[in-house]
Amino acid sequence: MRGPAGAFVLVGLETFAGTFVLMWITMLVWKVVDRGHYRAAAYCLVPLVAAISFALPRNLRTEGFLLAGLMAAFLVAVYTQRPLLEIATGAAASALSVWLILQGGSRTCGGCTDGIALAVAGTFFLGAVTHAMVLGHWYLNQPRLPIEPLKGATWIMLASLAAAGLAGFVTRGRLLRAVLPGLVAFSASGYWWAWLLLLVGTVVLALMVRSTVWTRSTQSATGLLYIAMITAIGAQFLVSLLVAP
Repeated sequence: MRGPAGAFVLVGLETFAGTFVLMWITMLVWKVVDRGHYRAAAYCLVPLVAAISFALPRNLRTEGFLLAGLMAAFLVAVYTQRPLLEIATGAAASALSVWLILQGGSRTCGGCTDGIALAVAGTFFLGAVTHAMVLGHWYLNQPRLPIEPLKGATWIMLASLAAAGLAGFVTRGRLLRAVLPGLVAFSASGYWWAWLLLLVGTVVLALMVRSTVWTRSTQSATGLLYIAMITAIGAQFLVSLLVAP
């Protein structure tokens, strides 16, 4: 999983895996959120994970399709309203998601710990932003839903920003040694500073989201989270490109 194509695939996998894991944890913690939220999210995640599995390295492709199958099983469990099966399939899909991220991060740089750390932090980061956006959207469908689940998702997002920032700063020495392919002659430090700018932009948006959530302006929060997804994906793509040139 090297170069721009590998970075793109890894970022996609991080987004889908992180979103599912946090969605499943939300189901365990917040019983007030209607099952329709999980059905809608899983409906989107299953085909996306299946599609991105075609782009995974050949020796990870089977696990990618298995992950899509486990997510589909989770969707069936939600539809049939079987709590034990929801927990079991969600746990299995979450465990396989984490394993795939560890493998993907390791293969970006030949088994280096920096690649693994950035992949794990990126999964938390992208998953937290996307999960908060999807959950915020659900407030349009469940008007009497208490604000606490979205507050929890907002705190998780803020924590993920700290984790992503820490990972980017700790691995800066390795990232600045990257030799990037392509026609545009930008130095690795230029890409790193662009990552930092996008991360700061995401932090500003996240603080704005916090303000709107605390005033129960869920539609405003969801709109801001759409924008935050763009800056978050851009930031993680740049750092993934630097670790896997």
